[in-house]
Amino acid sequence: MKNSASFLTDNSAPYGKQASKMADMVIDSRHGDDGPSFIFRHFLHKDAKISKLMTREDGYHLHKTLGLLSLVNFIYRYAYVYPKYGNLGYNGQTGNRHLSMLNWATMLIHTCLAFSSIIFRVPKHRINNKPMVIYEEYRQHAMVFTLRCLVVFVIATLFPAAPSWGPPLGVMACHLLADRITAIHGTVGNTAVRATKKHLKLSTFYQGVGKLYSLYQFLAIGSHISPNARLADLAFNAVIAIQSSAFMMTLYRKRIVRGRTHMVVYAFCLLLSGYHICRLLGWWSCLLVTCTFILRIKTPRQWSNKYVCWFVFLVMLNFTWCKEVLLPLLLTSNVGPIIETDAFKGLAMGIGLYALFKGERALFQTEQSKQE
Repeated sequence: MKNSASFLTDNSAPYGKQASKMADMVIDSRHGDDGPSFIFRHFLHKDAKISKLMTREDGYHLHKTLGLLSLVNFIYRYAYVYPKYGNLGYNGQTGNRHLSMLNWATMLIHTCLAFSSIIFRVPKHRINNKPMVIYEEYRQHAMVFTLRCLVVFVIATLFPAAPSWGPPLGVMACHLLADRITAIHGTVGNTAVRATKKHLKLSTFYQGVGKLYSLYQFLAIGSHISPNARLADLAFNAVIAIQSSAFMMTLYRKRIVRGRTHMVVYAFCLLLSGYHICRLLGWWSCLLVTCTFILRIKTPRQWSNKYVCWFVFLVMLNFTWCKEVLLPLLLTSNVGPIIETDAFKGLAMGIGLYALFKGERALFQTEQSKQE
């Protein structure tokens, strides 16, 4: 997802050069006789040039095309479909055949955009004094989290009658994969999502903004694992946060926009997506997500396990069922009916998946230590 915005022109084609030169002339014309305009002083870099988005790495314009199509889809969904219908148009198996094909095509386009970023070179590790520069761990996390959206969309569309543990298990698998990426490419105590103040030298204001960003990430996960009639909508809804961030980080690295521009645009996308989440989940689920977020960040790191936190969230989300169905079965010590419940099957599969991940991590670390 690194160059999500690099879809404008390419220097390798004559028409690309001409279009780039014209675009740069438009930008240069915004400098008045009295100095840089308001936009250049606060949002655009003084050396902003559209031509900086050109790269030989994307010689076949694959990433550019996918980026343009993704941008068009975002505009179509949030500026046209949402105001008209009150949703984003991802209706699962309902609706007409042509719209269903469009939904599948757009989800695949967004996913391919994320994975096509592999053609670009990025730093191997986070640059501590430049937190908005994309690096390998971040890029691969963006791929996995976009894949998470596709997984939830597939479950909601193809298996609407699937057990309630289906989406949580799919989300868990994606996050275990993200943990594996962190174990390989990350730095201890300085991860892509939960970096420490020691490693990232940010002001108190930006630390507060970062917490709000993290709260949105929890809202996105909560929207994916909570039963909802519009789960396919919610699956797509998180993509704008992932890809808008990468888009603006690319523009920042190319010295086209300033850091505050990333904050403004990204915050707007989070508010847009977050509003849709809160509207569909309701106040109780959003409150539970907030409590889960607080539990996660306030618990000491060595005792904080995000999978345990989300398990508590699911228990509280289904508190009535646990109280009226599961608790009486536990009190009667009748194991048979408990094993037959979807909740037990989902829990068993989740524990098994987690154990497999831990086993693979232990083997990988053992082999790595031997090589060293």
